[in-house]
Amino acid sequence: MTDFWVGEFRVDVARAKVVSSDQAISLEPRVLKVLLTLAETPGEVVTHETLLEKVWPNVVVAPNAVQRCIGQLRKTFGDDAKQQKVIVTHPKVGYSLIAKVEKTDCRTPEKSSNSGTSHRENRIHWFFGFVLIILIAFFLLRPSSPSNTANLPFEQLTPLTSTDEKEYYPNFSPDGRYLVFNRYIAACENELWIKDLQENTEFQLTKGSGFFGPAAWSPDGNQLAFSSRSGCDAAAEFNHCRSISAVSFLLAQAESQTPRELLACDESDYVAVNWLTNDKVAFIDTYARESKVKSLTLGSGQLALLYQDDQYLPQSLTYSDRNKQLAVTVHDQIQNTAIVLLNTETGVSEFVPLQIPSDFSDYLLWDPSWHPLKDVLLVAARKSLFEIDLEGSFTEYPLSSVSNVYSPTYHPDGNKIVAAMGSFDLDIEAYEVDISDSDGLTVSAQNHQTLYHSTVADYQAKFQTGTSNLSFVSSRSGSEQIWFAENGQLRQLSQFKETININSYAWSPDGQLIALTAKGHLQLLTLDGQLQRLTTPFKVIDVYQWVNAQQLLLSVIHEQQRQVVLFDISLGSHEPIYQGFSHWAQLNIDDSLLYTDWHKTLQIYRDNESQVFSSTRQVPLIDGFMIKENKLVFWSDNKLQVYDLKKQVFSSVELPPTSKQIIGLSDVDFINKRLLLSGYREARKDLVLFHND
Repeated sequence: MTDFWVGEFRVDVARAKVVSSDQAISLEPRVLKVLLTLAETPGEVVTHETLLEKVWPNVVVAPNAVQRCIGQLRKTFGDDAKQQKVIVTHPKVGYSLIAKVEKTDCRTPEKSSNSGTSHRENRIHWFFGFVLIILIAFFLLRPSSPSNTANLPFEQLTPLTSTDEKEYYPNFSPDGRYLVFNRYIAACENELWIKDLQENTEFQLTKGSGFFGPAAWSPDGNQLAFSSRSGCDAAAEFNHCRSISAVSFLLAQAESQTPRELLACDESDYVAVNWLTNDKVAFIDTYARESKVKSLTLGSGQLALLYQDDQYLPQSLTYSDRNKQLAVTVHDQIQNTAIVLLNTETGVSEFVPLQIPSDFSDYLLWDPSWHPLKDVLLVAARKSLFEIDLEGSFTEYPLSSVSNVYSPTYHPDGNKIVAAMGSFDLDIEAYEVDISDSDGLTVSAQNHQTLYHSTVADYQAKFQTGTSNLSFVSSRSGSEQIWFAENGQLRQLSQFKETININSYAWSPDGQLIALTAKGHLQLLTLDGQLQRLTTPFKVIDVYQWVNAQQLLLSVIHEQQRQVVLFDISLGSHEPIYQGFSHWAQLNIDDSLLYTDWHKTLQIYRDNESQVFSSTRQVPLIDGFMIKENKLVFWSDNKLQVYDLKKQVFSSVELPPTSKQIIGLSDVDFINKRLLLSGYREARKDLVLFHND
């Protein structure tokens, strides 16, 4: 394609530059190809699929690759996602180039009144253009940065709490004097507390304890609203559902208050409560896991639907009274994440894909809060704070800390940030497990033992096939690695140099290899610590099962779809088993597929049809599970659940009590009567203040 104009910008195709009256900006090859594709049909919508086919033919790319290129083009043309004067986003469809596009021969170049000055300026522009190219080449060829990084504009870090309890979800009062936060006294039992930052005193907001979500202040500072339910041992029929409750701050200053219920949950589950006015709250309703954003008017009890999308489900929300906008974090089944900016007065919404930094591409839990004075959102992940602009671009502020940072929020003056900092401590727990199927099915467990404990999370424990050895994931060496206990001697098996999350892994049938997935890649790990990345035509989400010597059952994103596939590690070929979302899956003994769907309901897929696995219909919240010795095994309702797939009989057992809460099943070996679980020991979290004075 020859050179052309986009509005007042000349596109120099041969040199991959966009030239304006005062500068020349170089474009990356993929960004230029996106622009050329849009310019082929100006004004018309070019779909995501077309852009992927033309710009990345036969290449597996990150879900936000197109959005990242569009963001760079908008910056080049002085456009943004809010104005969209050059490039328009058509949510869930594609993009269109609406600025005027002309060939260069259709324009008459402007003549300068001083040719000498023109030649001199051209030489100057050529020189600086050359320098610019060298600088760009330097930055492009050096090791890439995971995101735009900057130094945090705060020099001091002051602890606000230092108790033996765990503090979460801090939030400033509208005048900035008070801080509300959750203080946990058990794994799923907490209290709401207030800290007076002026007097440096604390008092309990709620009378008694429960399982309270993050608390939000009403605009006048007189009330606090939050989600709530009873603790872990609640006997209510729907003990997992959360209602919306509130307390009076004015009354609580004299005496802790019993929360009053604003909206009973029934079978719904209400989370992410935010005040819109002193008489109206917004929240996410996760009934049947459909996740809708709704509002509740307190005076009338009227409910209203604010946002719903069958493809993108709300995950969190935050409200800006200055902009009258809700920022709703949403994601779809193939891990695309975006922010929906919803104007609560006009009802107009804008869909903004998040350009998540590559080092955090596997991080899904983005829970932002608005800056009180600027059009940016504040989030945290691992040991970094981020600001997200309204185009979805991230600026990272790495922290010099050994602890992760959570739930950051700006002070109302915009000059301070409060956050929680700390870590979780999970241990590897073991039991002897015995199963008898001579008369029905009976399961028993005894002789509890903590096998491995550190000050960080040790989890995903698995038995090495055919031995008494085991492996697990831990960050005890500073970053997430696989550790291996061989004949009682523990050593670090993997040697990842970069910060990663090990999503899942499985042992080979001969116990000589581990298949794992991290950052979308499938990798093999040997017993001497050698790592081999396998080439796949898709992004790998999870390793579900090592089925036989050569085949792995994987969860992948292929051709913009979630799929479960059988992947042959020798041939590099794959066989699609199921197209659709799955939390977890295992091949059944009859070669059908058992999987948990979007709603965490166990389904069986055979003959191209999915049906609810009726034998577990009444068991709540099935997540991870495994098939061992023709038995379906999982952890649910604080019990070990076992279903004999041949005899079609069910049994469950409550484990002997320990000082820790068991939160999940890791592995089971019925032949050698061994059971591995993850035990929650504690979480160490304190509130800290980033500031300059």
